Amino acid sequence: MAGQFTYADLTYLESMSMGSQEMVNEMIQIFLDQIPEFTDGLKDNLTKEDFIALGALAHKAKSSVAVMGMDELSETLKKLEVKAKAGEDADSYPELINTFINQVEVTEKELMAFMAQS
Repeated sequence: MAGQFTYADLTYLESMSMGSQEMVNEMIQIFLDQIPEFTDGLKDNLTKEDFIALGALAHKAKSSVAVMGMDELSETLKKLEVKAKAGEDADSYPELINTFINQVEVTEKELMAFMAQS
């Protein structure tokens, strides 16, 4: 089951839930519910050039994608968090945010299909 996703890996989530599909689905739903907050918030904070808020939201999103086993994206968000909180390398923020948005869009569709099957 864990290998059917492009970016997510539910191995950690499955082990944490001790085999409870209901708990896995609950955690997935929480993640899905957070996606608009993360995508809209990252874009808004970038537009406003509120880099402290951008870094804080990247930190929050990093934790959520880590639970979904999206390790590479977690590292991307860590870079964004550190850079934004320091106000450094602002030219790189749009690309990092777009990477996040693109990967969560793919993952959102895959996770919804996964939950529909279970």
